[in-house]
Amino acid sequence: MLKEWKNCKKGDQFCPVSFKKYGSFFWTIFMLFGVAAIVANYIFESPLLLGLYAYPVVFLSLIPVRNSLYVVLSGILLGSLIVLRTPDRLHLSIIAAYVVLMVIVRRVVWISSRNYKEKNEQEDLFLNTVFSLAKTIDAKDPYTAYHSSNVANYAKKIAKEMGLSNKEIDSIYLAGLIHDIGKIGMPDSILQKEGRLTEEEYTIMKKHPEEGYKIIKDIHRLQELGITDMVLYHHERPDGKGYPRGLSGVEIPLGARILGVADAYDAMTTNRSYRQKLAIETATNEITRNIGTQFDPIAANALFKILILEGKIPKVENSLVSSKFSIAN
Repeated sequence: MLKEWKNCKKGDQFCPVSFKKYGSFFWTIFMLFGVAAIVANYIFESPLLLGLYAYPVVFLSLIPVRNSLYVVLSGILLGSLIVLRTPDRLHLSIIAAYVVLMVIVRRVVWISSRNYKEKNEQEDLFLNTVFSLAKTIDAKDPYTAYHSSNVANYAKKIAKEMGLSNKEIDSIYLAGLIHDIGKIGMPDSILQKEGRLTEEEYTIMKKHPEEGYKIIKDIHRLQELGITDMVLYHHERPDGKGYPRGLSGVEIPLGARILGVADAYDAMTTNRSYRQKLAIETATNEITRNIGTQFDPIAANALFKILILEGKIPKVENSLVSSKFSIAN
């Protein structure tokens, strides 16, 4: 029983939503109503008191317990109606009605549980497919072979440095892995072009956040975690000059702002078809110069703190970051 209950609370199987949060409370109510029904019908003979069995009967049919335990508990509960009083036609008809009710409720719960499991399996399969597709994007261009993984790792470190919750950190990491999924729809001639893109080609490339959003927008789990919006808005800028919506400041989801910094840093510090990678100092100077316009101040400052701790930039450089950070705010 404990295993089923833990799976219910973790969301691994279907449960009525209220039990996830108030499980202990409902167990207490169940015991009180069950005992009250048995005691009341033992002391008094009013047929109306048989209605007290309704709550424990329905509750027992809803909770996630093994079938063997369910049969035992329901047998004890309904068996008390026969043990306490000599069964007559009324008692037998009420017992039969409760049995039918339990079968119906249990059947509904079973169907819901099956559908919930199938839905999760389908989402997991689709999610794995999305991640596989995301890897194919990096594989199509030798210059960005590990870009998605790098961005995800940088974004995770930034999120940790900013003190975000574990759930937010994991969501941002997943968003980093698939942030460029929309490039699946981009022509190879653009993705693998030697040299800088023309204005027309750049316009086409700028559509990849929206294309990525279209691919994952119907995955409910990604919606709940805010990952769909992170993918859509990871090229927005604090000054409102980004794309695809031209959002500015706090209009941009925090995860997307973090991805924007991580994405730019990795792009500058890895080799590309149109240029060699930049030195870390050059990249950090470029980010510093654009804090508050292209890059979120808090996310950029967190990145610099990480690079200092990792020994990739000298500590003195943080004074420049702090100065720019205070001006941007």
